[in-house]
Amino acid sequence: MRMEPARCSILWSLEFDCMRVKLLSHTELEAVKYVLRVKNVSFDPSQLLDHVVYMFEIEDCSRVTTHQLVRHRVASYDQESQRFSSASREGFVTPPSVQSNESAMKVYDQALKAAYQAFESMIALGVPKEDARYVLPNAIKTKLVMTVTAKSLMHIVWQRTALQAQWEIKEVANVMLNLAREATPELWTKIIER
Repeated sequence: MRMEPARCSILWSLEFDCMRVKLLSHTELEAVKYVLRVKNVSFDPSQLLDHVVYMFEIEDCSRVTTHQLVRHRVASYDQESQRFSSASREGFVTPPSVQSNESAMKVYDQALKAAYQAFESMIALGVPKEDARYVLPNAIKTKLVMTVTAKSLMHIVWQRTALQAQWEIKEVANVMLNLAREATPELWTKIIER
């Protein structure tokens, strides 16, 4: 697999939140075609779907989104450990529906403050950080690296861009799709989207 320069796409940017998805690397289509040809495998373009691999880095998304992503067992994940990372007041994702509602924003902010204060108080009382983190909300920001085949990415995009999909995971899936299309346009235009 040849490493391509990282591409970054800003998914959304609100006053306090900014999530990023980067395509770190991908398999070159010509390399897969060559291997199949050398091994005398009868070539079926759909075979490429199992051999083309993408590696994404997703940063500053909520744990709500990463929990949805890791349910797709057809990919490999390495997620930032909450045990060793710092929790801070700036490290929370605020949904647009909350941010656009002043009353809801006050309730949300109070809940985050209470959770963060409880976390800090428990640490001050000698509770290990790994146990104190149980009070932190799913809104806390995290990051992960995800490696996935084109076939599995198709499935993730199909499920996570459906009308009923949650806004944050929908944004992640759409950007991963756009980055994959940009990196391997032949695969997406000639095979997947035909």
